[in-house]
Amino acid sequence: MNRRTARDQPIPPAEVEYLNSLEINALIPRVNALYNAGWALQAIGDCLSPRRPRSTVRSWVLKAKGLAPLENVDAPIPSPKHKTSAEGYQKRKPESPGMASDVFEEIQSLAPLARTYRAKMTQTSAAAVANRRLTDICAKLHESGVSIKELAAAAGVTYRAMYKRIKL
Repeated sequence: MNRRTARDQPIPPAEVEYLNSLEINALIPRVNALYNAGWALQAIGDCLSPRRPRSTVRSWVLKAKGLAPLENVDAPIPSPKHKTSAEGYQKRKPESPGMASDVFEEIQSLAPLARTYRAKMTQTSAAAVANRRLTDICAKLHESGVSIKELAAAAGVTYRAMYKRIKL
């Protein structure tokens, strides 16, 4: 689903009042409908009394996916005002160019050997060479726009491990 979020926009006052009057069983589907209309999780959480963190609102949205859609809605779902038209919309993060299959396979083959590298090893050992080669490949790919998440998945490591490899 290609969802456009209304960044930095507060929920309209009439909707805030309506949300705060709902019981939790009616609130969760309404929050899901607002989210699907394009409102940000932060904006939804901020308008509730007491305020709810984004993580709570997100859990409600995920929970609502298993529930029946809203029926007999008293108030229409407000639509956010987007700064750009749908055609002129640019995502915050540009699309990743991806990686060639041969580079993907090379990362997969180097990663297990690079994991065995330790600082006290000689620089000519197989693990040290694999570690250096993997770091060079991943750094170049990241500079060209490939996400750390994609690189981590290719190497079979966590996001944090790949982030530390590239940023060092």
